[in-house]
Amino acid sequence: MSALSLPIAALAAASRVVPVLVAPVFRRMMLNPRRHVQPPPLHDLPAADERLALDDGLIAWRWGQSGAPVVLLVHGFEGNRAQFGTIIGALLTGGFAVVALDVPAHGESAGNELTAVSFIDAIERTLAHLGSVHAVIGHSMGGAMSLFSVAHHGGAKKVAMVAAPSGLKRELLRFAQAVGLSKRGATAFIASVEGRVGRPADDFDVRHIAAKLDLPVLLIHDQNDRRIPVREAARSAHMLSTAKLIITRGLGHNRLLTDPAVVTALVDFVSDQETTGSA
Repeated sequence: MSALSLPIAALAAASRVVPVLVAPVFRRMMLNPRRHVQPPPLHDLPAADERLALDDGLIAWRWGQSGAPVVLLVHGFEGNRAQFGTIIGALLTGGFAVVALDVPAHGESAGNELTAVSFIDAIERTLAHLGSVHAVIGHSMGGAMSLFSVAHHGGAKKVAMVAAPSGLKRELLRFAQAVGLSKRGATAFIASVEGRVGRPADDFDVRHIAAKLDLPVLLIHDQNDRRIPVREAARSAHMLSTAKLIITRGLGHNRLLTDPAVVTALVDFVSDQETTGSA
């Protein structure tokens, strides 16, 4: 057992006895990202044409010609814009402009904590700055939070979710299981997160926004994703009447973002002129 996993295992065991005392430790693990993590695969990015300094220390990056339809890219927890290198190149070739957001506590954006509320707020502020964009592509939690933002406040004509969960509480329960929390510990951990966020975790579930969405949604997920299981995409597809689901094999959670077939599917989806409803 590694030096890192030993204290985690000990704290998880303690959750059987003093769940309320250890819950804040796991809450911080869930909400405080390691800023310099480099999840593979990373590709060299062309120099951005513009660094966008938004309010409250939020930073985004823009590529492409002024006047071209804009696609917003949103990475997940402990992700970064370099993961989108292949997608950015393909979108630029397709005639789009691209904006990649550094979500709070990531990249050059300010902060040390990322909650569902601050995540959605950052996306909404970026969309407000840009005006209505052509599409949003989000990876992992970035996909789920993008869908919530657009469902409640509009700002995009279509949304693509790559390897995204269908609900926050389900993610919290998976995390609790992964670190070995007891049933009492998991309950205390989720309550601690909800207390910090100020809203029930169950509020952030696709079933609560399905009726609000009348725009094309693309879901791409790998059958072998060990971070977020493919059943999450299937659940979202079942509840979203305008969603199309693509399931891949052997790409896991991150390699989807550089796979040629996935990148082509994303660009085709963004380029398709058919839309349902309006932004």
